[in-house]
Parts: sequence; structure tokens; C-alpha cells
Amino acid sequence: MGRLAVRRVVYSGKNYSFESPYLNDGIVIMEGVNGHGKSTFMDLIYYGLGGRVPAFNKSDEDSSSKHNEIYNDENNYVEIEIEIDLKSYELTRYIGNNSIFIVGEDEEVIETCVYRNQSDDDTMVFSDWILSKLHIEVFDIVQGTKSFKLNFSDLMRLIYHDQSTEVDKIYKEADNSNFLSDSLEIRKAIFEVLLGRIYNDYYFTLGQYKLKLKEYEKIQAVMDSYDDFLGEVLDYDLANVLHIDSMITENQEMLEKVKIERDIATNEKSNSNEILKLIEQQKNILVQKQAEKDNWMQARVSISQSIDKVLFLIDEAEKELQEIEKIRLVNKKLNLFTPNTCPYCLREVERKKGKCICGNDIAEEQYEKFFYTDQEYLDILKVKKKSIQSLRKLLDKKNDRMDSTLKKIEEISQDINNIKEYIGELTKDITSDYNSAYVRQLDARERELNAKIVELQQAEELAKKREKIAAQLIKLKNEVDGLKNKVDSYLTSAKEDMFLKKNDFSEIYLDLMKQADEHCYSAYIGDDYMPNINLRAYRERSASVPKRLMYFLTLLVESLKNDVNFPKFLMVDTPNKEGIDKDNLVTNIALLKKAEEYTKNNDMTYQIILTTGLDTYPEEFKEFVFLKLEGNHYLLSENGKKK
Repeated sequence: MGRLAVRRVVYSGKNYSFESPYLNDGIVIMEGVNGHGKSTFMDLIYYGLGGRVPAFNKSDEDSSSKHNEIYNDENNYVEIEIEIDLKSYELTRYIGNNSIFIVGEDEEVIETCVYRNQSDDDTMVFSDWILSKLHIEVFDIVQGTKSFKLNFSDLMRLIYHDQSTEVDKIYKEADNSNFLSDSLEIRKAIFEVLLGRIYNDYYFTLGQYKLKLKEYEKIQAVMDSYDDFLGEVLDYDLANVLHIDSMITENQEMLEKVKIERDIATNEKSNSNEILKLIEQQKNILVQKQAEKDNWMQARVSISQSIDKVLFLIDEAEKELQEIEKIRLVNKKLNLFTPNTCPYCLREVERKKGKCICGNDIAEEQYEKFFYTDQEYLDILKVKKKSIQSLRKLLDKKNDRMDSTLKKIEEISQDINNIKEYIGELTKDITSDYNSAYVRQLDARERELNAKIVELQQAEELAKKREKIAAQLIKLKNEVDGLKNKVDSYLTSAKEDMFLKKNDFSEIYLDLMKQADEHCYSAYIGDDYMPNINLRAYRERSASVPKRLMYFLTLLVESLKNDVNFPKFLMVDTPNKEGIDKDNLVTNIALLKKAEEYTKNNDMTYQIILTTGLDTYPEEFKEFVFLKLEGNHYLLSENGKKK
């Protein structure tokens, strides 16, 4: 997989500047006293690789402390020369700027953004570029409704061993620290992508699956809205386009018949006999409607009585609930109600079995039913509350039924009024020469049919769209199912691979920890990939240094042993605040040379950039020192002044 190395680091500004020498493979060391710029050097590299350093940025108000020289400098930038798989690239990032300029070996200049624009998810950012060069797939992590791409800065949390991270933690703090970016799922994903080749395919496919599933669910929601509208318009089971079209034709034919009938009625003289028949017919309908209304009125009375009864039961149940609550509270606080308590003085009484406190004979099993424990009272309350809930649900159903009944009565009443008006108009037509009532009825029917046709035409358009969406849904469903199968397949293989990697990691980690800390006798990583030392009995504060440092070193060793994504590159800003003594710290640092053992039988190379205090390293490491900061020799020098 891809291999990363930093070859040169440059800082340039109006007031200050710095340029490192060429940084070799293997271990390269910057030593110096505190406050001279060792951590700043690491932050410059991290910033140049797209990381967030609040101390540098004028627009970043999250940090209480700023790096004065860089923060107050003008026209300043970081320039780092990196090497990925033996190809050189020059990266330039201005302080406070969202761009990184990349110059390749062919001198082509590429401008990339550091932070992704949420409204333009397809824009290539620096993270996408460097991950592609390292042969790591860019993928989305989806958690609930949130989704974001795993960035190179996320992977750097296990590559950059910084000083600012809390002592007891392993992962470097996330650039945007929140519950999502620092969730267990994200941290596991970082580890699995760095150490598991197959996990990269798994997470990439999983991201595709979740995004495709979201797309499917979104379109399904649109489909449901169409279905709801069509169901409302058509007032029965949903129809396809072909059926709706036939309904339109049917209604258009009825409309033509109504128009013809109206023309005939308009030109014909009224026929009193026919009108009388029609009046009689309408009167019969009126009687039926009145009888129907009477039935619904009776139903209303019955439902109203049922509602009153349910309301009474709810009221009684709630009163009983309150009483039980009071009794429980009093009994719990004062312990009044027990078979052995005198109700007058409230003192405990020695009571013989089968006898009341007053001395009368009692049936013990009957007597005890009046006394309950607090848990028994709680059980009684639960039953009562559940009963009230059931009654309220019943009340809701009764109210819904009452609403529909009242609506039906209103509809029938309107029908009765319409029939009465129509009979009145027909009666007038007996003495006239024009079928006005009948014509008006036909006019109303024409308007009704026209409205229905327009409604159906709208429904037809929606049905056409729905059928297109349905076809899209089927396609998406097949894609979702296919991706799900791939995810499951990759996951099975990835778990098998990670099981072996976890065991191998634990073996190496244990060996390193035993050498780093004389008190360590057990070390392994759990299912969350976090280290367990001495069966979780690892208490000393100084022990946190080897615990974390050896974890990072093990990651590097794994990349030299196996074909994994870890870029064979470490940045180690030596801790100076955890209370570890110098000798033990030197012992820990000496173990970094262990990585060399895994390069002897292959062509693998690696780079560890190490910053440490003066002489806080083994004697044999002196040849790896490329810069020493002490006295007046600081990392950043004022322009125009000699160091």
C-alpha cells in the first residue's frame, strides 16, 4: 500500500521563517528544551497535511492560546515536501486559508480545499487527493441522518502522537470533536481502515449501501405521498394509468350524454305527468333519507351515552389511582399499614398468629390481603394506569365514531334540503312551459362531471410519475440488495482478516510493552481495539506513556509486516508532562528502533519524525538528530536576524 514520508518543512512569513534540512528515512530527531518550538514543528507538518491547528488561525476562536509569532505574522504559509511511493509533491498552505496548493513532479499545480463544502459534496478536497495517492478509498460514514466522509485527518489520529491529547487516551483528539466525530464507530473505523485491507472495501461499500438506502427511502417517501393523494382523489384502491384513462373516457362519455339530455330538456315543453312521476320519486327518496337520518340520530344518542359512561369510568379510575398513590406514599413514609401496627398510637404490637391486635380471631390469609408492600402497590398502580390507558383509547374510538356520525347526519340533512328544494322547483315546472328544475339538475351534473374529469386528469399525471418512480424504486431496491450482499460478504472476510490482525497486533504490543514497562505482564487489544494492560489493573500515571507510544509503534510494525493501509509513517512529539522519569522515557524511545527489525528481510522503509528533550534519547540515536533547539536557537527566526 501507499508509503508516506516528509522530506522538508518550510515556514515563511513577513516576520518569521524556518526551513528544515532534508529528512531521511528511518528515525529523524529534533531535540530541544521546552518552549523552543518542537511541538510547533509537528503542528506545521500537521497543518500542511490538512489538519486543524487552532493556535495558528485568526478565525478560530476555540482555542484560548495562540501561537504569537504565527498568529500575528502576515502573508505566512507552510510548505512541506512529501514523498508518496517515491514520488515527490510540494504542498503549500497559507495560514488561515482553506486551500492547499499541490505541485507534482510534472510541475502541474492543483488547488484543493481543506474543508469540504457541505452543499457541494462532489468537490475534491485535499484529503481525497492524498488518500487516493495512498490507495485508500474515500468513503462515507453514515450515522442516523448524518453522513460524512472519513478524512485523512481522521486517520492521522493514529499516526500523529501529539502532546495535547489527554494522558489516558490513545487516539489524538479529533479536529472537530463532537459525539459523532469521536464516536466508538468512527474510532473503530479508523483502526480497521489502517490495519485491515478488506475493511477498506467493506467501509467503502457500506458507505455506498447506506447512501443508496437513504436515496431509496427518500424516493419511497415521495411514492407514499403520491399514493396518499391518488387514494384521496380516487376514493378507493389505487389505480394504474390505464385504469384512470378508462375512467376519464367513461366520465367524458357521461358528460356528452348529459349535454345532449340538457339540450333536449331545454327545447321540450314540460310534461306534467312526467314531472309528477319525478316528484313522487323524489318524495320516496326523501322518506328514505329521513328514515336514514333518524337511524343515525339514534346512533348519535347511543354513542353519546357510551362516551359518558367511559368518561365516568376514567374519572373513577383516576380518583382511585390518586387514592392508591396517597396510601402508598403514606405507607412508605410512615409504615402505618401493617398487621402489627396499632392504628391509635402507631406502635408495633406483638400479635399472635390467627389473632387481630384487638384480640379477636381472624383468618390470617384473609387479613393479609389488606396489607401490601411498596412493590405490590407499584404493581397495582401499573395495572390501574394500564386500565386508564385502555379506557382512553376506547374513548378516542368513541369520539372518532361520534365525529363520523355527526358528519353523516350533516350530509344526509343537506341531501334532504336539496331534495326538498328540487321538489319545490319541479312543482313550479308543472305550470310552466320549461323544464327548469331538470335543466338545473343537469347543469349541476355537468359541473360535477367536469370537476371529476379534471381531478382524474391530475391523478393520471401523478399516476404516470408514480409509475416512473416505481420503476426507479425497483432499480434502487435491486442496487440496495446487491450492495447489502457485498457488504455482508466483505464484512465476513474483514472480520476473519481483522481477527488475525488483532491477535498479531496483541502479540507485538505485549512484547513491546514488556520491554517498555517492567511492571507489565499482560497486554492485548479488545473488540474496541483499545489496550488492556495487566487485566485492567494498570494504574500508574507514568504507565500511560508506554501504553500509548507502544500502541502507535505497533501500528507501524504491522504496516512493515503486512500489506495494510498504514502509511509507514509516524509523528511522535515526546510527552513531557506525564511524570515518567528520564531513564524510562529513554527506554521507551529506544524501542522505536524495533521497527528496523521488520525491514531487514524486505525492501520496506519507514519514517518516524521524533521531537524530544535534550539528550532524552539513547546515545546511539545521536546520528538521527537533524536539529537542536536550545539557548537563543528557536525554531522560528526573525527575518533579517541570524540564529
